[in-house]
Amino acid sequence: MANEHNLISLGQRTESERRKIQRQAGIASGRARRQKAELRQAFQTLLTAEVNNEQMKELLINLGYDPTNEMALALVVLQKALNGDIRAFGQIKEIIDKDDD
Repeated sequence: MANEHNLISLGQRTESERRKIQRQAGIASGRARRQKAELRQAFQTLLTAEVNNEQMKELLINLGYDPTNEMALALVVLQKALNGDIRAFGQIKEIIDKDDD
């Protein structure tokens, strides 16, 4: 836990100290946003890729869906919900409700 007596507010710092701190914060924020965007892009790429599991691939094709990881994941979550998993049901409901917005 920080010792509050040692903390110095930005208002008590010099202009150059404030600029330096704000610059460092901006750089860290940009780095974090880039990492988050790269992770999002990686997941989008992986989700649109074709399923590796042949059984799942055949099942999705027979149901009339594209054999992608995204559709396989949706099918697995649906199966869990049908087996009584309340969290899976909640996730499905959240996705459906988000589309209504």
